[in-house]
Amino acid sequence: MKLELVVVGHILNETIKLPDRTIAPVLGSPAAYSSVIAARLGVKTGIVTKIGKDMPRELLKVFSEAGVDTRGIKTEGEASTTNLLIYDASGNKRVRYLKKAPHILFNDIPKEYLDAKIIYICPMDYEVPLETVRELSNFGKTLAVDLMGYGGATSSVHPDKKEQESHQALEELIKHFHIVRASIEDSQYFFGTKEGMEQDVAYLFTEWGADIGIVTLGEKGAVVTTKDRKFRIAAFPAKVEDCTGAGDAYSAGFLVEYLRTKDPYKSALFAAATASLVIEGSGGVLLERMPTSSEVRGRISRAASEK
Repeated sequence: MKLELVVVGHILNETIKLPDRTIAPVLGSPAAYSSVIAARLGVKTGIVTKIGKDMPRELLKVFSEAGVDTRGIKTEGEASTTNLLIYDASGNKRVRYLKKAPHILFNDIPKEYLDAKIIYICPMDYEVPLETVRELSNFGKTLAVDLMGYGGATSSVHPDKKEQESHQALEELIKHFHIVRASIEDSQYFFGTKEGMEQDVAYLFTEWGADIGIVTLGEKGAVVTTKDRKFRIAAFPAKVEDCTGAGDAYSAGFLVEYLRTKDPYKSALFAAATASLVIEGSGGVLLERMPTSSEVRGRISRAASEK
């Protein structure tokens, strides 16, 4: 099976601590959410990750249920990346890592995966080193990235004041990517941004070499910038149960529709609808939580008819 999308990053044995309840163990991480969602949306998807012998096997079943190609899942050592995801009453989150799997290197990527149309790098905490990114870039692949794990919200180390002013490391990273996404929370770590600055941040991503820069804003939607366009897409109304994975759902929806249309606006609309459906469920990465393409398009059609 020739793949269209390959997702690279650690998967998590996760415990989610909400103000009113604890959910555990669940499968989490951008790589897990985005690969399962993309496969559920009808795109031939593979995942590259590392786990330890301690990963509960029942958490991995969803990949085969969704049709994700798992040749890129490698067991190395004893420890899988294991964490606590803690939300406060205002919805702010912090991540505490208990154990970590080894870094993901270029040679860990199956050769067949390198024929995919898009490779999406979405680490939790720097586990996909810059050298791996460089080798993929030199290979001439279309690359997308979620900056969360390169100093953003889920990273254990954030940019210091010097890096916030120079952006040297961030610029060096972004120049390798065609599609770059950060949340507004990530942007605050990188730039110290205030409300209203998100369009400038998305524009900076394209200034530094990306074709498309995206800043997601939670319930306020997202800002998307290309070399010659900029627009804002509102969030779709949703009966919110759990916002965990919303940004990952957005990325997956965007990449799926971009593979089909190469249209950033249509992709951003599809992404927003995908995220709105995912946050209406809970429990981590579960097949029944993830929407089909027809469900996403149905939500878009209903929203358009209600205007």
